[in-house]
Amino acid sequence: MTGRVAITGAGAVTPPADGLLDRLPVSVRARAARAERITQLTLAAAGAALATAGLAATDGAPRPEVGVVLGTAFGCFLTNAAYQRRLAEGGPPAASPRLFAATVSNAAAGELGIAYRLGGPGITLSAGAASGLVALGHAIGLLRAGGASALVAGGVDAVGPALERWLAGGGLAPGRWPAEAAAMVVLETPAAAAARGAAALGDVVGFGAGFLPDPTVGTGLAGAIRAALADASVDPGTIALVVAAAPPALRAMEAQALAGALGGARPLTVTPKDALGETFGAAGPLGVLAALAEAPPGGTALVLDVCATGHVAAALVRRSPQP
Repeated sequence: MTGRVAITGAGAVTPPADGLLDRLPVSVRARAARAERITQLTLAAAGAALATAGLAATDGAPRPEVGVVLGTAFGCFLTNAAYQRRLAEGGPPAASPRLFAATVSNAAAGELGIAYRLGGPGITLSAGAASGLVALGHAIGLLRAGGASALVAGGVDAVGPALERWLAGGGLAPGRWPAEAAAMVVLETPAAAAARGAAALGDVVGFGAGFLPDPTVGTGLAGAIRAALADASVDPGTIALVVAAAPPALRAMEAQALAGALGGARPLTVTPKDALGETFGAAGPLGVLAALAEAPPGGTALVLDVCATGHVAAALVRRSPQP
């Protein structure tokens, strides 16, 4: 099933991510204060997105029509590292029940659903550094299929010394400095947004994703771009902006894939990661926010996300015309 999906809210936390708790409603702040870092990032970004969309109520009955789709590359990595360190240093008596409850990667999405009374689907997925954009694609599919009328969707990853050591030790350094971030949007069916009188910041009109074991070969990304164009029935020549995302080692591949999929089109290209660092699961949704800010009013942007693991995704985002 195809069709546009409205973006009615957006929120982000980018480095330096200070004062997170101050950004939250009082009713959510206490829950966030007890939570692990990835949950705090998620609550702050999602809370801002829900507020923008007019869906930030935290009291009353659960809302089964609103759900969560969260993408993360590393999930609860830092929490697991802290739990294991305490256990190794102090044995079983040092194990923390509070930390243990957050050692599953869907804890952040669960905390978000509880905090904002979201009773719809609650999904966490991982596709490497492309997780956030893949999460948006999954959310789009759910909305098109009638699985929800609104979804808070996006990506998040927390960064700390334990993760940085693991990346370096495994030869997985991304080529840019690792940076914690979260970026979330509220996606709604056009009918649901119109029924609420919600103004759209823009629309996601097409999506494509793929996986190629050898990420240096551009056919996987080119296929994802073509799939997004076909999903939206958009001519490549109408693309006004490309939000690039490949790590430095794969930039040539990304350029080759773009040339193959867009032909002679030469849209303006921006690369938020060059300013923000490698934000992993948050990168794709941050690219969507960049598209909403940088594309000309009414123009269509191609947002990419590329991971050295082979996960790739592409979304077509159309910025709303100015009033």
